[in-house]
Parts: sequence; C-alpha cells; structure tokens
Amino acid sequence: MNPIKLLLDEVHVERKLLMKKNVVVFFALLVVLSVAAAAQDSSKSTAGQKPDDHTPAVTPLRVQVVFTEYDGEKKVSNLPYSFSVNADERRARPGSQLRSGARIPITTGKDQFTYIDIGTNIDCSATLQEDGRYKLQMALERSSISPEAASGNTNPVVRTFRIDMNPVLKDGQSLESIVSTDPLNGHVYHVNVTLSVAK
Repeated sequence: MNPIKLLLDEVHVERKLLMKKNVVVFFALLVVLSVAAAAQDSSKSTAGQKPDDHTPAVTPLRVQVVFTEYDGEKKVSNLPYSFSVNADERRARPGSQLRSGARIPITTGKDQFTYIDIGTNIDCSATLQEDGRYKLQMALERSSISPEAASGNTNPVVRTFRIDMNPVLKDGQSLESIVSTDPLNGHVYHVNVTLSVAK
C-alpha cells in the first residue's frame, strides 16, 4: 500500500475527529452561555422589583373622631374617640374597630326584658393614595337615650345615627364631614375626623 495514501487517510480521519470535537465544544459553550444569560436576566428582574410589588408597605396612622352635639349655638356634648389604624394592611378584616357604650334593659313583657347596646361603634381602614394622602373607609354609628323619653315604666326612646364615609386626608389634616339634625329635638350633630401619621 502506498505510504503517502495511508498518511493522507490518517490526516483526513484526524481532521474529521477534530471537527466533531469542535462541534461538541461549540454546542456545549452555546448551552452554557444561554443558561448564564437567562440567570442574569432573572437576577436583573428580581433586583428591579420594588418591595411594594409583593408586600405593600404598612403605614401606622392615628385617627381621631369627635362627635359634637349643639343646641342652637350651645355645645351640649363633645365625645372624642382616638385609635390607631394601619394603612394598606392586607387581612381578612382590615383596619380597626372601636366599641364603646353600655347595655340598657328594655321591657318586653310582664317580668320580661332584654338588653340593647347604646354607645358608639367605629370601623375604620385606610389606604395610601398616589398623591400621598390617605383614604379612610369608615362606618360610624352612635346611639343614645333621648332625654325626651317618658318616665315610669315606658321604654326609653333610643336616638341613632349611622353613616358610611370615605374622607381623603393628608398628614395632620382635619375635616368636619358630617352635619345632621335630630328630628326629635332639633339638635345638630357634627362629626370631625383628624388623621396623623404615627411617629
């Protein structure tokens, strides 16, 4: 056999093997670079996310609600209530609830009676607005015994006042948002709400 031909055949085989090896290395490098690029994109995406994207920031607020009753120009009563509420809190029952009052016995028959709740109920939650103010979602309920009720065994007359309101306030702002007149005695009720960010 011709030695030159043998040498050429060996060179040809070696070239084929080298080409195959280069192709394998090329695809291996391509896979590594693809994985690295995907990992880098994922890292950038995670780094670019703000904490608010997943867990909204909670801002503690202090809210004061004042019920004021007037007989003409004369202030008859002034009842302030103050409580804390977290803005943007995510719970099944968000916000704060305040219950204050007493249970009054009401006669339902001879030697029979039941109780009714008299006082103030406040439900409040808050959300931060884009302009930096806070929107309060409030349900206010106030009940009291009317002084005009007849004496003796007659059950008392219960005065009630209820309102759902959504004032939008900035830190330190007060708003007199409700004015209502009692149909029994003509007294005027004012509701004042003040919001401040807890320090």
